[in-house]
Amino acid sequence: MKNLRIDLVIVLCLYLFLIACTNNRLNIDVSNVQVAPVQLKHFDKDLFSLRADNIEQQIFELQKKYPGFASLFINNILCPNGIKDSACIPEIIKFINEKDMKGAYEVCQNSFTESDFYTIEIELTDILKHYKYYFPQEKMPMIYTMMSGFNYSIATVDSSEESKELCFGIGLEMYLGNKNKFYEMLQIPGYKRGTMQKQFMTRDFAKALMIRKFPNESTNGTLLSEMIYQGKLLYLINALMPSAEDTLIIGFSKKQLEWCSGHEKDMWGHLIENKFLYSNATEVITKFTGEGPFTMGFVKESPARTGAWLGWN
Repeated sequence: MKNLRIDLVIVLCLYLFLIACTNNRLNIDVSNVQVAPVQLKHFDKDLFSLRADNIEQQIFELQKKYPGFASLFINNILCPNGIKDSACIPEIIKFINEKDMKGAYEVCQNSFTESDFYTIEIELTDILKHYKYYFPQEKMPMIYTMMSGFNYSIATVDSSEESKELCFGIGLEMYLGNKNKFYEMLQIPGYKRGTMQKQFMTRDFAKALMIRKFPNESTNGTLLSEMIYQGKLLYLINALMPSAEDTLIIGFSKKQLEWCSGHEKDMWGHLIENKFLYSNATEVITKFTGEGPFTMGFVKESPARTGAWLGWN
């Protein structure tokens, strides 16, 4: 009888262990978390609706409608010397009338349907519910769509004198699909285009949200510290998007993830044998955590950023 009890305890422990392994502990219930449903503010439409006649007044109205964000956009993307600079108004007019930029705007208007934006808003709302669950004291941001001249996927502006809101801008032209003609014209490398698709938009927002909350403050860090930071960042993104596939979270293909899983021991061995983990050389850190077609030193079937995957795993 005693042996039977011991066996039952062992079986119960194994059962609980298996349940813990198969259940996603990040898959929490946020149905009762109260956040306002996300409604995207389409700054891009108002910007490209500006006309040269009486444009100063129109820009003033734009700043009133988008307090904080409009000034951030103008000062950081269009007019580096500030909106009061004499060259600023001509730069704004040039930007919205430039052939390729106007063409990219029109492509965005045709590529993103109301249905697309509705889906994006639902996904963003779910991300913010998870964010509110983990950080209940944090303010919820305002989220805008924009055209950044192919410079920014996500732009962030904290509260300012103009606005008390935390704002995020999403550059629509950065999510037109990996075969988009503008990416060809700009000679954007193929490995970067893999994540320049609609499905990565909300992932990039979650990443920007987490980077703002937990910035990388390491100075003169090592490869290991960078791997740990990037791994934590991926875990936090996953916490905000618990139902997302790993391919979406990290931006690897399924084959690349399988390669990492099959060569994890070899990768650690390579890093340890070559004494890379505690190196603070920029070229070493970039080699294993930076963007690229693959990780230099590994086979071409490997993805770049294998160090980030190891840190996450």
